Amino acid sequence: MKQTFLGVGYARDHAGLPLEAVRVPVPEPAPDQVLIRVAASSLNPLEYKLAELGFMGRTPPVALGFDLAGVVVGAGREVHDLAVGDEVAAMADLDGDGGWAAAGETSYAVARRFLAARKPPSLGFRDAAALPMCFLSAYAGLHGAVRPGDTVYIPGGGGGVGHLAVQMAARVLAAGTVVSSGGSPESIELARRSGAHHVFDYRRDDVAAEIAGLTDGRGADLVFDATYNERSFAETAKTVRRGGSWVVLGVGPGRTTRVAETSSPVDTILAGRGARHVNVNLLRYFSEPGLLDGRARDLLRRGMESAMDWAARGLVVPHVGRTVVSGVETINAGLAALKAGGGVRGKIAVVVEPGLTPDGARNER
Repeated sequence: MKQTFLGVGYARDHAGLPLEAVRVPVPEPAPDQVLIRVAASSLNPLEYKLAELGFMGRTPPVALGFDLAGVVVGAGREVHDLAVGDEVAAMADLDGDGGWAAAGETSYAVARRFLAARKPPSLGFRDAAALPMCFLSAYAGLHGAVRPGDTVYIPGGGGGVGHLAVQMAARVLAAGTVVSSGGSPESIELARRSGAHHVFDYRRDDVAAEIAGLTDGRGADLVFDATYNERSFAETAKTVRRGGSWVVLGVGPGRTTRVAETSSPVDTILAGRGARHVNVNLLRYFSEPGLLDGRARDLLRRGMESAMDWAARGLVVPHVGRTVVSGVETINAGLAALKAGGGVRGKIAVVVEPGLTPDGARNER
């Protein structure tokens, strides 16, 4: 009989939150995959959004939890540079199965080789698991786009993607000025600690005017907006310089709900400035397999390797604002907090196997 475990996901089409305990088989690695015994994971907004969308047509039950850190317990025949016993961080395919477990269960997930990277000994499983999806999102948006000396505006610098993006721009990519914004003292402080040179309170400051003042009226060379918020999109588009770049995470303006399209002024604003509109959407690599070509695989591979390297060197380090032990109730509460917005700084980490994760084996609510 095939081995199974009790994961956390959904058992009914278009179920949304709350998620449930779901019995799923331990997956077998394909030729280009590794099988990971999961020590830790983390939470991402995409997970509750996919649950609401019926997981792109997958037949339930489906286990969620795409960020992975743990120990390799199996490898496909095409994997020659990772072996059983290696400690890794990885991201599961976004149209595949995840690694969360109901309380007390051992969890397993597979990841393709180009989405897995060897974990440095100095980096704990919990912090390694806080990186993959958010780091890759920031990396895809900024790496190769930020030029040394650029003025870069990253709203939401206290968020899961935002605080990593601020660190990346300021500490690795040599941006000349990194500007961020937040809506609470805690978010503003995290953005500042992440390396932003100027952090504004979007509730009371005219951020576009402040950026104009910092740049002699030109505006930001590049804006990276990972807020998933229509109001933010319209405001941040006004901060881009003529001929600059506005990079947005996800499906972008007018489609933030993923199920309904609304009118957005963003493209008109950008057209008036001759600015580029660039979408970064990791999900498309898996929902439209033709996009996951050699160039995309190389980008994701380099991103995962950079995540481990830069974190070990203290350059781009995840801020874990909350740590929970994996279980149906704790994961539902964490995802509900992400969906409500504004209450989580940095990342919510999920300890799946406490015995392997001494850096975070407790619940914090």
